[in-house]
Amino acid sequence: MINPEGAYTIGFHVDFGRFTAIVMNLDGDVLLRESRRLEATAPAAVANLLAGTADRILRETAIDPRQFLGIGLATPGPFGVKGMNPPRLPGWDGVVLTKLLREVANLPVALANDGQCAVTAEWRFGTVARRLTNFVYVYLGNGLGTGIMLQGAAFGGANGNAGEFGHMICVPGGQPCICGKRGCLETYVSMDSLMRFLGASGIEIDDPQQLEESFSADHPLVAAWMEEGLEPLRTGLNALENLFDPQTIMFGGDAPTWLIEAFIRRVEPLHTSISRTERDLPRVMRSDLGAGAVARGAAALPVLAMLNPQYRQLSVLA
Repeated sequence: MINPEGAYTIGFHVDFGRFTAIVMNLDGDVLLRESRRLEATAPAAVANLLAGTADRILRETAIDPRQFLGIGLATPGPFGVKGMNPPRLPGWDGVVLTKLLREVANLPVALANDGQCAVTAEWRFGTVARRLTNFVYVYLGNGLGTGIMLQGAAFGGANGNAGEFGHMICVPGGQPCICGKRGCLETYVSMDSLMRFLGASGIEIDDPQQLEESFSADHPLVAAWMEEGLEPLRTGLNALENLFDPQTIMFGGDAPTWLIEAFIRRVEPLHTSISRTERDLPRVMRSDLGAGAVARGAAALPVLAMLNPQYRQLSVLA
């Protein structure tokens, strides 16, 4: 029997313009949660901010240092790939941020991308996913990624970069992507894509919160943008089903809830795949935990890094 109060972790979810911090015990209970705007993007400045936040919330929660396992860090990827950065974060690399945070905070830090953290949280703490062994989580945020659960373990690949769904070419010769290719899926389906689409019509939005509060799926410009992205998304989902044969594909992220729900409704009908026609779950469904999944998955990383060789390896790589 595990004592929930036997150890504690911090989970950070960092993305363009914002970050979330939580403190979690071994049972997954969240003792503290806070979200703040993130003005800086330079790794050194972000590392100092996160280290100061960790120090403050550890003092506020009065956690015994002997019971603190470390920090889990979730950021968009890819990691360690020259010339490839997340949307709106030029020069960003989670590996560099992880090393700086370890040095500044003088604490253990484990790293994974946002999709892998989300799928881990759903599997560990969600209502539906905890009874699944093979499923995919599509993470819609500033970019577009996935977390892949295979036989009850999140799949990170050789360098922690598995699941970069957004850089799958779904429209050959299509829109230019920050990675240098053309037609990548996240140039059609991501908050960055939507904000650029609105900007081309004279509506400038830099704060994702403004997008959530001021628009809806029925707004003419949003509806036009979604229509352009639906067929590329169907193509991408078809590839995920044929590659991984998942029990379901969960759709979540920190995009507006109305946007996630609209994509789930409008992406039907899906293309034929190896997915079974007789099934207990829909082929695509909404995630249970919503936007908070990533931070909870990040907070689980220090525990996983102690117990799972795959996470230990990725921690060393970072």
